[in-house]
Amino acid sequence: MISRLSRGQFLAGAVIAALGLAYLPLFEYKTAWLGQGDIQVFFRAGWAIWSGFPLYQVTDYHGWSYHYPPTFALLMGPFGDPLPGHPRLWWAMPYPVATAVWYLLSVAFAIAATQTWATALERTRPLTNQTEFSRFALRFGSFAGVIPYIGDGLARGQPTTLLLLLCVGFLVLYTEKRMAFAAFALALAVVIKLFPVALVLLPLLRRDLKCLVWIAIWCIVLLLVLPAICIGASATVDLYKAMWADHLAAILSGSSNAKFIRETDPGGHDVVSIGGALARIAAGRWFTGQPLPAWASISQYVFDAGLIAAVAVLGRGGFWDWRRPQPASAYPLLVAGAVLVAAMPIMITLAKPNYVTLEVPLLGVLIIETWRRRGEIIVTPGMIAWAAFAWFAMIQLELHWVVLILAAPMTLAILWLLIKGLALMAELSAEPHTPWRPAAEVSPEEQPATSH
Repeated sequence: MISRLSRGQFLAGAVIAALGLAYLPLFEYKTAWLGQGDIQVFFRAGWAIWSGFPLYQVTDYHGWSYHYPPTFALLMGPFGDPLPGHPRLWWAMPYPVATAVWYLLSVAFAIAATQTWATALERTRPLTNQTEFSRFALRFGSFAGVIPYIGDGLARGQPTTLLLLLCVGFLVLYTEKRMAFAAFALALAVVIKLFPVALVLLPLLRRDLKCLVWIAIWCIVLLLVLPAICIGASATVDLYKAMWADHLAAILSGSSNAKFIRETDPGGHDVVSIGGALARIAAGRWFTGQPLPAWASISQYVFDAGLIAAVAVLGRGGFWDWRRPQPASAYPLLVAGAVLVAAMPIMITLAKPNYVTLEVPLLGVLIIETWRRRGEIIVTPGMIAWAAFAWFAMIQLELHWVVLILAAPMTLAILWLLIKGLALMAELSAEPHTPWRPAAEVSPEEQPATSH
């Protein structure tokens, strides 16, 4: 595939890779030798589920436990790290090797997501004056604004770049009408963190029964069939009972035991969500080790419902329609998906700064829209200002500036992007679109032009 990349595409990927690899020695030292980060939560879960140790009772160095479906733990088997005094899985990598491999994979996921998304935008919204510089600037520009947050996720060992790749993969494959593959990408994302299920809104509004059926099939296979094959049906049922009792019920109710609160810290100073930000602002402090007030949790749910409603209302006529055949244009669908993905960090009660990585698709959309409107490839003061503000928000978080933390600059930065994205959705909905047809019925002359 490298030979097919243009010079600008290759250069953007090389720069991103260099930035990621430069941190590898420090990451290895902090993670493998000092025990910092979240990575061992996933690695230890991989060891527990394959060794028969209770999955939702195993903890890492810090005493943190695993909160996600058992399938992701199964996939972490090759990285499995045992509790002290227990044998390592014979087929698992040693911990220092596993941490390095996971980090390199995470960098590769970031590059693949950026390249895949930029290529889809260039194909569905081609620029008349596209150049090698525009190819480079689109990829690196959408990445550069959130480098501190991508770095935070890499440093923690969180699978955020994998989630980004899977969400992007679903959106791109769905617009290409490759339903089975698109559904697999979304189902795998749901297996890892659950909240990407919000993207089901797109085929649901489009009344796309084929896609919905494929998503349901893949979710059943990944969430139920695969664990049942690997560890047995009864063990799978027991794991889901434990997951509900110890984790999901606590999240949905807004309260939990002290251990869960310490690990997730929904009112902590680095939580990005709307509910956490509002609770901190109202109290003039953050709620370390405490649940959010009930009114803040309710505010979070109201915001989430309102944003989903806004996507549905503003997207009608753009990426979906109620009475007429569904629009065929892929670009409004990509924009709606980018808005939903970008909204996830402030829609999730427990979201930390690494989730700001999910702004990459919407940043790419806004960059290419700016170029289209201006008729020139240019880095605008607005782009620079947003990136500087986002970087500053992360820096002040590390410095613990109380007044600025309470102002929730990260949340404000995401809200600004969402407003721009929703406005663009409204504009696209006003444009005329041709009806959606299966790929087999679209002649070669009707296919969208692909830039080279």
